[in-house]
Amino acid sequence: MAHVTLLKPLRSLRLQLILLVILPLAVFGTLAVWLTYEGVETLIERRLQKEIELVARTLRVPVEQAMQERDRQDIQRTLDAAFEIGRVYGAYVYDADGRRIAVAGEAWPGPREQIEAAELVQIGEETGRYAQLAGEPVFSYFVPLTGATGRIVGLLQVVRLESEIARRLDQIQVRSWLAWATVMGVLLLIVLFGHRLAVGRHVERLVDSMALVESGDRSHRARVDGPVEIASVAAALNRMLDGLDRMAGELSRQRRERRRMERRMLEQENLARLGQFSSGVAHELGSPLTVIDGDTRRLQREDGLSDDSIRRLERIRRQVARTRELINQLMEFARSDRSDPEPVDLQRLVQRVLAGVRPECESRGIELRLAGTDASVTVSGWPARLEHALLNLVRNAVQAAERRVCVTLGHDGDGRVVVTVEDDGPGVPPDQRERIFEPFHTAGKGQGGTGLGLAIVRGVAEEHGASIEVGVSEALGGSRMVMTLQARKE
Repeated sequence: MAHVTLLKPLRSLRLQLILLVILPLAVFGTLAVWLTYEGVETLIERRLQKEIELVARTLRVPVEQAMQERDRQDIQRTLDAAFEIGRVYGAYVYDADGRRIAVAGEAWPGPREQIEAAELVQIGEETGRYAQLAGEPVFSYFVPLTGATGRIVGLLQVVRLESEIARRLDQIQVRSWLAWATVMGVLLLIVLFGHRLAVGRHVERLVDSMALVESGDRSHRARVDGPVEIASVAAALNRMLDGLDRMAGELSRQRRERRRMERRMLEQENLARLGQFSSGVAHELGSPLTVIDGDTRRLQREDGLSDDSIRRLERIRRQVARTRELINQLMEFARSDRSDPEPVDLQRLVQRVLAGVRPECESRGIELRLAGTDASVTVSGWPARLEHALLNLVRNAVQAAERRVCVTLGHDGDGRVVVTVEDDGPGVPPDQRERIFEPFHTAGKGQGGTGLGLAIVRGVAEEHGASIEVGVSEALGGSRMVMTLQARKE
């Protein structure tokens, strides 16, 4: 981990720019400056030598005339005038034998210089060379002097200090390297500042956005601006975050759906076991109840029964009837049709259901109304099962109602058939809207409910691919049951 942390600065874009751009520029620039300086040094050195050469050639004519006239004073004045130029360290005139006849300057030539001068007189060529003069390194330029007949009669030597040439070259070198260092410093600042403006601040903002997302702010999105490359990265980051949100939402939905399906499968297994058990119990209870009801009817026909006995026998018959109703509910709950579905006129089926519960409504003073009928309301299914389910829905509403029950039949916007049953009773609490479809869960026990009616309704709805929704009636204020079925395709 420490190794990775140590390598992070080496991977920064700023350092990469310095190593891959500035450093190569510095190397090549230094090489260019050095090569340029070498060329300039040679050029300047030649120029400085050329100046001495021009001075020597300029002095040559007046010195030759003075030698022809044998006027040493004129020769001295000419040399003194040359010495006053400022760039000349010394000027010397030698005769044909190499003897010094005139001197201008601080350094005096010694015997070795005079021997060298005699040799150059014999050669008779202009030449320049570096040498030592009185212990000082100098550059000397020699010009032969000729007489009227063209014969060499002497030698003119003009001297310039080598240190002066070196000093001039050193000045040029220092200035060159200072200028190059200044250029590299300015270039480095431009690159670093440009990196900050063009890349650094946008990358920092992008990193801040990532840090916010990492800290838990999943709704944060990076700003898509700046250079095209950075904006592309920010846009890709936002798309990735959107995709992760969609994936998280889909996973959450799948988990909820899986839990719902697991609960539903468990309920189906329980219902299947309960159905098997209920079918067996109902079959076993049928015969004893028939015997009890028959014996009770025969006892009621006997003479001499007291009023109390008659009431007790009637109560026995009512309990037997209620038990038979429960058995019928159990048999219906355990029943599973295996026949093919057939067309069902839902309007006629609903009217038959309402006709069956109307006596109960009249006895309790409840208004039962049918609304929104449609002559073409046809579905595919099993008529007996649908009738029993609708009968349970309407009877459940009648038992809960205080004064009014409304049944609405029609189509929705998607072409499906919708049956709505509403009442003005107390309604179903939100926390009970799923549990009321569980077997034996009922809020109407005081009214003789078995707790299987709505369980049968949901079973029939699932058999027909329908859905059941429980809500609040806006018109009546009580409960609102909505069964939605697929219309039959002709």
